[in-house]
Formats: sequence, structure tokens, C-alpha cells
Amino acid sequence: MTQFHYEITEDVPGLFGTRINEHLTQEGLLLLSGGHTIMELLEPLKESLSARNGDPLAIGQVDERLVPADDDRSNWLHISNGLEGLDYMKLPMIQCHTPTEKQLLSDCDSPDTATRDARTALAKGYAKRYEFLLSEYQPWSVVHLGLGSDGHTASLFPNSEALGNCHTLVTANRDPSNTNPIERITLTFPALNRFAFRIIVATGPEKAAIVERAINGDGLPIHSLDRTNTLLLLDPAAASGLTT
Repeated sequence: MTQFHYEITEDVPGLFGTRINEHLTQEGLLLLSGGHTIMELLEPLKESLSARNGDPLAIGQVDERLVPADDDRSNWLHISNGLEGLDYMKLPMIQCHTPTEKQLLSDCDSPDTATRDARTALAKGYAKRYEFLLSEYQPWSVVHLGLGSDGHTASLFPNSEALGNCHTLVTANRDPSNTNPIERITLTFPALNRFAFRIIVATGPEKAAIVERAINGDGLPIHSLDRTNTLLLLDPAAASGLTT
């Protein structure tokens, strides 16, 4: 089986911005993942994208927690703040329009059964809306992904229902292990594999073991990605388990 292509660099944020800009086409669509790593990547990405000479650009999300937009756990809150000042079409996964939605989004910590069911229905509605929204944008140029210590990418967790979803491009999902307890909205693998270029970022020594499994092993969620035109971008610590 073909391995993921990877690059090792001391300057992951700088090379991240460069590689994305190299693969973005005119009127391109760029989707970004959440997680702590994205915080280090946004400033150099903004600098790189600012050099596009006014080419239209739409930026959206790979996945999102079902939380209010001003909640610190919101991926979009950090993405939009990090790209403040950049001229682009904003495509957040969650847009709250009614008081009922706002209340359901706020009830994200230990909801009762009825609230949990209502939140699941809300997540499914947001997923359907986002799939329709993304269909308006072509081409699907670049998608940024992370790599969890359990091998998940986007919010496609091991043993979760969304792993087998081949019929929709965006779906609601949960982490069966409850390590990530809040409901998610996420692109599916058929959607991720539609992009012309995929860039996966992993940094730090805590990622060394899962990086080695991702490149040399099989059976992880991330192995459902098409290896063609997919780059794993690593710092030396994350790559320390690899042999050259």
C-alpha cells in the first residue's frame, strides 16, 4: 500500500502557509480543522494568503463542536480570530438563528436525554445545510487536517458511525469512547478525498507514535484518506519515530 508522503521541518507554520498557497487555485475553497495546532498556523497562513493579489477565496471548516459561536471550544472562533483582517468569504459550520438553537448549543455539558436527542437533530440539520453550502463552491482546492493520538482526523473517531458514511459529505458524529464528549459536525471521508490537496499537520513528541503508525501501519481512521496528493507535515519531534 502507498505510504503518505511526508515533510519534516523546523518551521511547520511557515511551510504550512507556503504549501497551502502553492495548491490554492483561483476562486479556491480552503477548509481548516480545529484543535490546538491550528493556533500556531493561522498567523503565517494569513500572511501567505494576503499575497494572493485579490483572488477570491472561501475559507470554511472541516469539523466543529456543537457549542455557541462565542464558546472557547468553538473551532470557528479561533479560526476567524486568527484570520482577522484577511479578505475572504467566511463559511462557518454553525450559524445560530433562533433562541431555541442558542439554548440547545449552550446545553452542551451533561445534557439530559431529551436535550441530547434535540442536539443530535440540530447537528444533523447543520450538517445538511453545510453540505448544501459547500456544493456552491468549486473547486475544492485544499483541506487541512490534524492527526489525533487515536488515529482520528477531522472528527472521524475510531469505531464511530461516520467512518462508514459513504452517502453524505457532511455528517453529525460522536466519539464512542467519550474522550471527546461534545457532539461534532464533520466532513466525511468521501468529502475529504474530493479535495485536490490534503495537508495533515502533526507536531510534538506526543504524536511520534501515531505518526509512525499512520505512515507504516494500517487500520486507523486516517488510512481512509486517499494518499495521492496528501502531505503529512511534521516537526522533528513528531517524526522521531520514523527511520530514514
